[in-house]
This record gives sequence, C-alpha cells and structure tokens, in this order.
Amino acid sequence: MRLISNNGKTAHIYHSGQYYYVSDNGRETLIFPSNVQGEMADNIEVGGAIGATLLEVIGDFANFLHNF
Repeated sequence: MRLISNNGKTAHIYHSGQYYYVSDNGRETLIFPSNVQGEMADNIEVGGAIGATLLEVIGDFANFLHNF
C-alpha cells in the first residue's frame, strides 16, 4: 500500500495495482475505486467501515477492502 495523498478527510492510495479514493465523513470511512489522478472512478464502495477513521483505514488498508 502506498499513500499518495491525505488531506485529513480524503486519501488517494495505490494498492496491489489499483488506485483508491478513501473518504471519511465523520461517521464512516469508505473506499472507492479511483483513477491515477485520485478521482473516484465508481460510486460503489469496495471497502470501509462504520465508526472507522481515515487513519485507521489507511493503517490497515488491506483488511478494510471487501473481498469480492
């Protein structure tokens, strides 16, 4: 996992050949597919959790991804 950017509410992450946009709305942190520029590529979440912070998700990113 490589953290590309983090502004405290959103992050751009590169993990296992894919880019991700991670968003913390204060209640839950969700992971979405993104493009190389860090823009959401799809609005269907691929991971995250209710009650988790952005830093928690970044710190254990692979475990917060859903297994499809």
